[in-house]
This record gives sequence, structure tokens and C-alpha cells, in this order.
Amino acid sequence: MATLENNWTGTKEFLDKELNKKQLSPEIKKMIEVNKYNAKRKQQDKQYLRKLQSQYEAYRYPNKMLTNTTDYLKFKIVEYIPAEQGKKAGEKSGGGEGKGKNKKTLMGAASKGFSMGTISERVKKQSPLAQIILPIPQAISDSNGVSWGDSTMNPIEALGYQLGSSLMTDPGKVLNDAKNMDGFGEIDENTKRSVMSALAGAAVGKSPGEMVARSTGQVMNPNLEVIFQGVQTRSFGFTFAFSPRNMSEANQVKQIIRLFKKHSAAKGASGNGFFISSPDIFILEYMKGRSPHPFLNVFKPMVVNSVAMEYTGNGTYSTFHDGTPTLMRMTLNMQELNPIYAEHYDSGEGTRGVGF
Repeated sequence: MATLENNWTGTKEFLDKELNKKQLSPEIKKMIEVNKYNAKRKQQDKQYLRKLQSQYEAYRYPNKMLTNTTDYLKFKIVEYIPAEQGKKAGEKSGGGEGKGKNKKTLMGAASKGFSMGTISERVKKQSPLAQIILPIPQAISDSNGVSWGDSTMNPIEALGYQLGSSLMTDPGKVLNDAKNMDGFGEIDENTKRSVMSALAGAAVGKSPGEMVARSTGQVMNPNLEVIFQGVQTRSFGFTFAFSPRNMSEANQVKQIIRLFKKHSAAKGASGNGFFISSPDIFILEYMKGRSPHPFLNVFKPMVVNSVAMEYTGNGTYSTFHDGTPTLMRMTLNMQELNPIYAEHYDSGEGTRGVGF
């Protein structure tokens, strides 16, 4: 029985002898159960792929069975949808307020722009043009960040800001206060000379700080502070190695490479050559079996900035008899369409695993 425990294939004579017994041995029963399970999963896998291919182009590498524990990266390719085409049915452009049909205001129109849906929201509703399943690359990572930068405001700039704000809110009071001022007041001579130099420099188009440094040998306090400057979109790089084991896999690899190249390219047949249209969009998702991966990060829809192919992966030119390279590497440089905000972690796919 050790033979079956270590090698389920066994010999035909041995299997015939065992199967003819009235009471099957535990090893034979286990072998039958395993074979039935594998056959069932293989049939389900074929049906799943056939269903996808009946709806749109669907390819995968390698050609192996997907089980409940298989980890892979799924690419869905969808068409780019401009903002105007992404509006809901019956939605009108511009803004309106109140019950009057023709009543429009500036803030009403502005609020429409503030609440405009993102490109990520629009493309996720589109039917896929194609789907690709690839193994998760050996090196995966994500990097989230925002933009911060230095900001300065010296005393002269602070004074100018204060005067400008006052002139916009109460210009009469500013002019009245200016009439009632009695010189510089009680300030030391060095500060007075610095202020005069800064004002004189501004009058002739010179930097106030430069003129102060020339006349006094000092610089004004810049009140340096780091302030928030905006958000960033994330970029990702993926490298996949292809080493086809048979003709079927070779054809799958060829079609996968063609799909990435085709759908990441701009479309020239638009407006009789007057315009070029945007390339298609890629929606990526880490998967475990038929479900989203329970731990790894989530992606926003992305564009492909570049597709780089290396057909001599082993350092020398080598092909199979049909011309298919024995080892290829494909490197994708991708960028998300929209930035990540804190609110995205509190709903929908952002609550899954580590979030975005």
C-alpha cells in the first residue's frame, strides 16, 4: 500500500486487483475521491473560462487550474469614458437651484462642477472589452503619498496681505486709518531702515529681501512653514515572465502581449484623422480563487504608460520550433487615474484588506 500512498498512479494490474475487491482499501477510496475532486474542479474551471470567452476576449497564463487558494492578478480592459458621456441619463449640464425651471445661479453651476464624478467611477460601470489573468509578480508593493512644501511670509508680505484683505472687506476704514497714522511709531532705527529699504526695492522692481540684505546686512524673518500642497496619483510597475510549456500556452502568451500593446495605444481613427482618442483603461485586482484577495492592496483604475518586452529573457536568443521565444519578460508601467482620499478607506472596496 506504500506504493499508492507515495504515488497515486500505481500500476494497472494492482488497481484492477484492488477495484475487484468487495471492500476497497482506504488508499483506493482516497485516490478515487481525489481524482473525482480534481476532475470536478477542472471541469468548473473550463466552464468559467468558456463563459468569460463567450462575453469578451479572455486569456490567462499559465494554463493551470484555478482553485480556491490560487492567487493571481486579474486585468479587466474597459473603454475610456469622457465626462460628458459618463453623465446619468436625463442629467443636464450646468447648475440650477430652487423650483423654477430656468432659475440658474453661479454657485449652482459651480456646485455641479464640485460634485462631478471621477473617471474611476465612470469606467468601472463599463462592460469589459477583454480580461487577462496572470500570476502575481515576484515583487509587488504600493506607495501612498501627498505633496508638502516650504512656504515663507516675511513681515512685509504679511503687512501687504493684511492691507489687501482689509481693502476688499472695508476699504473706507483702511483709508481712514492711513490718514490718522503718525509716522512709523516707536520702532528702532535699524527696523525702520529695513522697512524703508524693502519698500524702496519693491518700488523699483527689486526683491525686498535683497534690498534689506544690501542695506542692513540682515534678512527678514521668513516665517518658514511646511504646508500641504496637494495630492498625488500612484504609479505601479509589474514584471511578468513568460515561458510557454506547449503550443496552447504559446498562443495565450502571444495574445496577451498583443492585448496589452493594442489597448494601451491611442486610437487614431477619430474625426477623419482630425483627433486621436484616448487608449483604453485597465482595472486591476488581486484575487484569491474567485474572490478578491483578503489582504493585498486595492487599485484605482489605471492607464498603461509603457509596455516593455524582452524576448531574450535568458540572455541569448532561443526559440521553440515554431519561433516562440523560450523565455520572455514583460514590464508594465501603470498610473492610477485618480488620487486616494481618506474617505475611500471607509466604504466599498476600500474596507477590504489593507485598503488602497
